[in-house]
Amino acid sequence: MLDRIQRWLSIDSMLPAAERLGPVGTTKQLYGNYLKIAWPATLQGLMLQFMTAIDLAMVGALGASALASVGIMGQPEMVMLIFCRALSIAVTAIIARRHGEGEVDGMNAVLKQSILLNFLIYVPLLAICLFNLEHILRFTGAEDGYIETAVWYGRFIVISLIFQSFSQIVGAALIGYGNTKVIFKSNVVGNILNTIMNFFLIYGIGFFPELGVMGAGVSTMISSAVIALLLLRTISQHTTTGLTLRHPSKWKFERTVLHTMFHVGGSSLGEQFFERFGMYTYTMIVASLGAVPLAAHYVCMNLMDIFYYFAMGLGFAGASHTGQCLGHKRPDIAKTYGKIGARIGLVVGIVSALIFIGPGDLLVQLYTRESEVVTLAGALMGIMAIAAFPQALQQVYSGVLKGAGDTYYIMKYSLVSVAIIRPIITYLLCITFGLGLLGAWLSLCFDQSLRLCCSYIRFIRGAWQHKIV
Repeated sequence: MLDRIQRWLSIDSMLPAAERLGPVGTTKQLYGNYLKIAWPATLQGLMLQFMTAIDLAMVGALGASALASVGIMGQPEMVMLIFCRALSIAVTAIIARRHGEGEVDGMNAVLKQSILLNFLIYVPLLAICLFNLEHILRFTGAEDGYIETAVWYGRFIVISLIFQSFSQIVGAALIGYGNTKVIFKSNVVGNILNTIMNFFLIYGIGFFPELGVMGAGVSTMISSAVIALLLLRTISQHTTTGLTLRHPSKWKFERTVLHTMFHVGGSSLGEQFFERFGMYTYTMIVASLGAVPLAAHYVCMNLMDIFYYFAMGLGFAGASHTGQCLGHKRPDIAKTYGKIGARIGLVVGIVSALIFIGPGDLLVQLYTRESEVVTLAGALMGIMAIAAFPQALQQVYSGVLKGAGDTYYIMKYSLVSVAIIRPIITYLLCITFGLGLLGAWLSLCFDQSLRLCCSYIRFIRGAWQHKIV
């Protein structure tokens, strides 16, 4: 049994000698290269989610309405970030490819011009959102019982997005370059600071005012600014071959750079838009079930996101290695890294499923002690265990496609799965058939499975290996 597993994990199984286009490292070397990028990215996400969990636990002590106030802002926040997320996918793919090709000037031109483009988009966008926040939250499904608290919390979150969008672009550039450690370190500092400030500002410890939910928003804003400053410091250092703002490449927009960014990022924007539309509609349906189901849903999503960040780290590693390997003209190694990610992703799925089935109920109680919320969330652990597998694997395969610049295909299946099928199934199961929150999670599981099938088929067929970026 162990021999079979060892053969399945080996490089000879994933890339037979007849399919190799040149020298290939050992199994240990390839896994080491992959995890070198994946682990810091994963730990960054886990640190963020761990701190978010602590935030939720602190806010949860204030009651279900306080949890709902924080949770209802989640989808508007994600919608506001679709532009920088789409741009960041393009930045990762292009910088990874340029790094593989050895084009230092082109790599730094993309860094500078993407930062400038990001600010030109987000300064006016966030100003509009800030002055229309109450309407946005009511449209999302916020109820009168907690709308005022949600608006106060949301104002600080909107301001923090100018820093978060900058960090997203710089982080994407560093991922493409293969330097994820500095992202992890910056987020460790920022999130620890966020947790400490939450403790003082939410409960009013010492001479600090007791701000409640609003205190969580203030802490997020300040910590986001600190993370952005640390990343700015990283890319401001002098280097002749790496990513730096001191490189003589142009800040002025160049047609070739913008064309490449829009070529890759345009499809990513479509993907992000369709995903956010689907998730926004999904959250609106869940919010219509009431404050208690929304609070339980938010707790479960937070638990699910803990393992999502493991898969996200694998996706980042896949994107970085894919772009660099295609730049080196080694599509065979790029595909091998994708297979390595899938094998690790399967392990992540198994571990997360066992945790949900086992101590899942106890984890829910770390967020809130309200019996209704705990009971409702605990009943979802089984479906969460099943959804963990497609969630992990589809992140791996889509990461490879994004790293290759094959974002148009991802946009197409996101339109069908997330924006069309998921909201329809959610409404039918939650409202029409009266399954409530369970119906929402069955819909989520189906959506993740469908996206896995689409990304896996594309990965196997190999069309992404021939994309020009």
